[in-house]
Amino acid sequence: MLLLWALAGSVQAQKFERVVIDPGHGGKDNGSKWYGVAEKTLTLDLAKRIQKVLEGKGIDAKLTRSTDIYVELVDRAAVANKTPNTLFLSVHFNAHRDRSIKGIETFYYPGSTEGRVLATYVQSELGNRIKTRNRGVKPARLKVLRETKGVAVLVECGFISNRWECQRCASSWFRQVLAEEIVEGILRYR
Repeated sequence: MLLLWALAGSVQAQKFERVVIDPGHGGKDNGSKWYGVAEKTLTLDLAKRIQKVLEGKGIDAKLTRSTDIYVELVDRAAVANKTPNTLFLSVHFNAHRDRSIKGIETFYYPGSTEGRVLATYVQSELGNRIKTRNRGVKPARLKVLRETKGVAVLVECGFISNRWECQRCASSWFRQVLAEEIVEGILRYR
């Protein structure tokens, strides 16, 4: 009996087996567009970078879209809902009429304890190498988070309405750092 207990205690269950990455917007939906930069283009590139980093770490990763097409919000969540133990990550870039606003923030669905934990890990990792305003972790009743059965977060990776932050977001080196830091947050959650 003691041997069975010891074996059971030594096997640690993973919190997820797969990550579904959702590049926000796409196709007919540009998302925000400032200074000639469209959010849908940035999110797709970032999502592909995150997928590549995750797969390099041996983690199964799937995109809700891999080209410039529009996918309904419920269909995005449905991709994650098809497989148990799937983590859902939606990536976006923010905008505001006040062009001085900048920073990164991560959302989870209200009442989701695991969502809050994952959001906290991702947000804290994004603050390690990226110097911008930490806008924190916040609950939000976003449809894509509500429709996802498993753990889900949405990361707003910077304000492209802020000229300085838009220039950073538009650069491939910055999106690579974002991808690496988001993956670090995911690995901490695992």
